[in-house]
Amino acid sequence: MNVLVCPDKFKGSLTAEAAARAIARGVRAAWPAARIMVQPLADGGEGSLALLARQPGLKRRRLTVSGPLRRPIEVEYLLGGGRAVIESAKACGLHLVPAPRRHPKHTTTVGVGTLIDDALARGATDVTLLLGGSSTSDCGAGMAAALGYRFISKEGYDFVPMADSLRYVATIDATGKHPGLAQARITALCDVDNPLLGPQGATYTYAPQKGAQAAELPLLESNLAHFADCIQQQLGTDVRHLPGAGAAGGLGAGAVAFLGAILGSGVEGLFRAVDFDRMAREADLVITGEGKVDAQTLHGKVVAGVLRQGRPTVAVCGTSELTAEALGAEALLALDQDSGAPPSECMERAAELLEEMVGRYLRSRNDLPVG
Repeated sequence: MNVLVCPDKFKGSLTAEAAARAIARGVRAAWPAARIMVQPLADGGEGSLALLARQPGLKRRRLTVSGPLRRPIEVEYLLGGGRAVIESAKACGLHLVPAPRRHPKHTTTVGVGTLIDDALARGATDVTLLLGGSSTSDCGAGMAAALGYRFISKEGYDFVPMADSLRYVATIDATGKHPGLAQARITALCDVDNPLLGPQGATYTYAPQKGAQAAELPLLESNLAHFADCIQQQLGTDVRHLPGAGAAGGLGAGAVAFLGAILGSGVEGLFRAVDFDRMAREADLVITGEGKVDAQTLHGKVVAGVLRQGRPTVAVCGTSELTAEALGAEALLALDQDSGAPPSECMERAAELLEEMVGRYLRSRNDLPVG
């Protein structure tokens, strides 16, 4: 029996690597004769850079950039052989913002632009931008400003827009944009396939997770719509409904408009990088998972990508709003339902509870492998 263990992170409690180790321990305890293959996964959000760090020819480069709250932070990206891999969450991730300060009106993607600028200055012509897990909803305006774009109000003032000030943009001046952008091939791998606008877009789906209140959403949506209009009218690019444009608070849209990037699926790109298709074909049982399984799981997340492989698959999570049938999994196991523990305890003891839950489930199956 070949068992492939391939979870994403359990946000707030376990990295993908830690989750994979816990699941593997549960498999080993229940099925000691099984051959266990372990491959942590990511979707373009947090943890994606670590997944690609083992690729040949790429080395970590560290530098100081402006964080989401405009304070200096030290971050890293991968560079080598004319290639660069940049994880946007390193510079503007939600995990970088203390809970009381979380709100997209306070946060910017300037640091992402600084990373791209550094990569271009060091000869990168093939840039992969990993999008997901952001604290922002500025449509990449901060990123663009760091790369030489100017945003001007109708009164003639230059400023760097954030989520609550996108509506004041009257002119987008691209005359000073970084010359290296014209020679670079930039691919933006998105953790979701949501569009920029609408009920499934950046505002209504993700801004509440970043601290925005329900009453603020119509204005934030209007701001994004205004900015999208400016982009279409002045740069000639319609980003409103592109799949993935809503990723990372509209950073997907900004990558297309300001960088000339090609949008792609983070899951598909990262699966290719680790040769996941081959591993899945060799597996008799696949165990994947993430912290929360909900409607967003179906929009470009790791669990959905694993299930598309068509192998017998068990999904594990901290909590779930879906059934195994709705997800398309053989079984769906949730820590809160399995343990009966409150959410805080599930997060604190996630590794222990995950190991125990997986072990109990496998021991209950009638296909126990024998050595």
